[in-house]
Amino acid sequence: MFEPIALEVLLTPRKKVLVDSSNQLLDVLLQIRAHDYPDRKLVRSPLAISIVIDRSGSMTGGKLEEAKHAAIDIVSRLHSTDLVCVVIYDSNVETLMELMPAQVAKALIEQKLNQIQTQGTTNLHGGWLRGAEILAPKSNGKEVCRVILLSDGQANRGITDLDQICAQVADLAVAGISTTTVGFGLGFNEELMTAMAYAGQGNAWYGERVQDLMESFDSEMSYLESLVFKEIEVQVQYNGRYLRMRNDYYSTSKNAWRLSGIAISSEKWMAFSLKMSEVIEIQFSGKILEIEIHLTDSQGGHHTVHAKLLPMQVVEPETYDVFEENELVSRRFQEVEMADIQREARGLLREGDWQGVEDMINELESRARNNPWILETVKYLRKLLVRRDSRRMQKELLYSSNSMKNRNAAIDDGVEYSMNAEAIKPAFLRKKTVQGRNFDSQV
Repeated sequence: MFEPIALEVLLTPRKKVLVDSSNQLLDVLLQIRAHDYPDRKLVRSPLAISIVIDRSGSMTGGKLEEAKHAAIDIVSRLHSTDLVCVVIYDSNVETLMELMPAQVAKALIEQKLNQIQTQGTTNLHGGWLRGAEILAPKSNGKEVCRVILLSDGQANRGITDLDQICAQVADLAVAGISTTTVGFGLGFNEELMTAMAYAGQGNAWYGERVQDLMESFDSEMSYLESLVFKEIEVQVQYNGRYLRMRNDYYSTSKNAWRLSGIAISSEKWMAFSLKMSEVIEIQFSGKILEIEIHLTDSQGGHHTVHAKLLPMQVVEPETYDVFEENELVSRRFQEVEMADIQREARGLLREGDWQGVEDMINELESRARNNPWILETVKYLRKLLVRRDSRRMQKELLYSSNSMKNRNAAIDDGVEYSMNAEAIKPAFLRKKTVQGRNFDSQV
């Protein structure tokens, strides 16, 4: 039974007034919140997990052993009635364990994994596809279907084109089979692994050791077990010409995006920028920005909710400049802007422009003076800058920017930040300052 009080949709501008200026943007925050409430009866959706393990030659040097430990850890977290299978791949693809109850898999997995040795090249797409195909019969039921790909992410056999792979990942996500990627070591292709995760409405994790990924798996499983809404599509109607969505959500058509599910006591959010002059021109029609959201609850019920931006007063520039900003909207837009700076820094790093990277880090630090979380993130990036650790810094910049643009947020998310406060949150709501290490080792 759908409980209306469990779902809240908010559409909030950065400022509640407009100014007639061709240079100004109207920033608007959409929040889709799943509230907890008294006497809630949350029905946990059963999970169907396909673990896909890269055993190619590039997984030598301990990476395959770390991936085996990771697979065992994932299976150990499943409920006995959840379903799980294991696929392995190099040049070829092999189903190591057919889809079975987790209770059975827990007794078999260590013995099965001990048989695997590194060999061959990397048919990453083929391995992922086999994992998804095994889950296909369950994708229309009540199970939450997830492929978890463990790899160093250097696809060199089969389909290797990023756009072609991501198009298939996105299609299967729409069909009910999402994808999470886990990169091992520092040599994996982070562009491919993160792109697959976001096309697949999943998560992107990385680490050098399984200890660094324990918290990621905790986050993955606690999130999946707490889902109350899934299959979310946001459709936007805007009569102007300039509409920019600032997150990385996968676009299904013009002004329409797919989002991953919402867990209890959390929210998904989207940041939109519109041209102020256009908004002033069209608001007299009574329609500025209208949003329709389609989503499915944990019982399989389909729902549609709406939100709209109401007309606002137009004020003089002097009044607009001193008008109070909504703190949360301002902070979320700061996060996406900081993410864009990190990606710019990463581009300079790939060109070997260390001075340009340092300038970007200095800008991050300067602009984030009122955001303790971003300042803590900058501290680690600066350590990598001093060490001239290019490979690790490239990955941190990309994964950190992804986190800032697309993170699950707590409903009571505030500007305050401390390690102790974050540690008591559910893992999927923690704001990590170092993406490739576990939470306890970030200090």
